[in-house]
Amino acid sequence: MIPVSVITHSLAGNCLGTLRSKETQIDDFRRTMDRLGVLLAVEATKGLSVEEGLVTTPLNVQAQCSYVNDGRILLIPILRAGLGLLNSFLTLLPGAKVAHIGVSRHHETLEAIKYLDSVPTEAGDFDSVFLLDPMLATGNSSVASLKILAEKGYTQDRTTLVCAFSVIPGIEQVQREFPGVKIITAAIDPELNEKSYIVPGLGDAGDRLYLL
Repeated sequence: MIPVSVITHSLAGNCLGTLRSKETQIDDFRRTMDRLGVLLAVEATKGLSVEEGLVTTPLNVQAQCSYVNDGRILLIPILRAGLGLLNSFLTLLPGAKVAHIGVSRHHETLEAIKYLDSVPTEAGDFDSVFLLDPMLATGNSSVASLKILAEKGYTQDRTTLVCAFSVIPGIEQVQREFPGVKIITAAIDPELNEKSYIVPGLGDAGDRLYLL
């Protein structure tokens, strides 16, 4: 089982405080989620394999450079809240491909119900997959999405789940069913409430990004 990585960058605390506050308005909430997403993206991508090449400088001297072939990276936001992290990753990986998984939560059973899947079937076209979802609460949506990837041939060692907030029950469910998937988060909160919201959390990330 791969340990969970919690980002430790000093600026993450600034972002978390703003996101948690009920006084934060939608425009500032979006900007802050984007900034936190960049910090998450830096952590999530630091182990990517690189290729080597030469460039010619203005002094007409060749310099050896390494680069990530981002065309072989797949970003998958879990709709709708996952879209809040997408642009952050595209800032660092502008050539990455983007697919979408849509999962809704049954309000009574908390079951994850799939309504959209645009994940390519050609898993061999991608070296790394980043599954994006700001909130890892029960873990139901993440596990449902990871099952979609597994059914299409994406291996756990190439997959990273990226979330802003998480809680132990959700982490444990993902690790129980997909022990080889890396999890990157900015915070591990203490518990879930009776409605399975992360506490203290930030409320409903999708609502605060798009509806309120």
